[in-house]
Amino acid sequence: MNLLLPVSLGPSFDTAVQLAIDTAKAHSGRIRVLSVVDAAEIHRIEAGARPGAIHLALHAADEVRKRMTAEGTAAVADTLRRCEAAGVPAQGEVLEGEFERELVAAAGANDLLVSAAASHFVPDREDASGKLVLSVMREGGIPVLLSGSAPRSARTIVAGCGGGTRSERAVGAMARLSLWKAVPRGILLAVDDASEGGQERIAAPRRILADAGYPAWEEKILPGPRAATFLSFCDSVDADVVVLGGWGEHRWNDLLGLSITGRLLEDGRRHLFIYM
Repeated sequence: MNLLLPVSLGPSFDTAVQLAIDTAKAHSGRIRVLSVVDAAEIHRIEAGARPGAIHLALHAADEVRKRMTAEGTAAVADTLRRCEAAGVPAQGEVLEGEFERELVAAAGANDLLVSAAASHFVPDREDASGKLVLSVMREGGIPVLLSGSAPRSARTIVAGCGGGTRSERAVGAMARLSLWKAVPRGILLAVDDASEGGQERIAAPRRILADAGYPAWEEKILPGPRAATFLSFCDSVDADVVVLGGWGEHRWNDLLGLSITGRLLEDGRRHLFIYM
């Protein structure tokens, strides 16, 4: 398994590194650590020169480039040292470019993108938590594993079974990577007021796991409001990882404000495996 680990800003990156290392060790994987120097920020400084002060702007932009490159190089080197200490093969690089474009390009050569639910990539961390890596998932066609706010072992996995192709694709992506095949507790969860409807939602994920050689997971069908019931159940079993099939609305405000994915991102306590 090849894992892509983009260097993000802020303390959440440390948890993402640990999750990537744990996942790679469990699946004989390799990690590619990628730091992207934000070309847009550099161009913004260059373009902001007052008349007659172009040379000052160019100098300022060059200093920012040097600083960002040095910070990225240090972060990559530290991550590679942690991988080596854990016995995980890894390689790293620092590129200058546009964040999303570079990550989408890199995603095509990897199986899984690992980052933090609270990841930020824009200077001053003005971008919404996790927004960039979820955009990469949509454009790059790669599953995303987002770390929660604190390290936690993957002992209880809850896979959301909402019915339709999104849930099937998410569980299928998990199964293709053989993730959490030997987990102590796996649960297929459907929220439906009718037992028959819940069984229909669970049927395809159950079949996918069985075809991939997974042991039978527990099955839960619960009535009630979808988001509140789902989140309450995750709390009740202290889920470590939640598997979700993207979201119904592609507008970012809808994702953050209304969906289970958005609520879990905001909560930040659990790891999220997401695929559209």
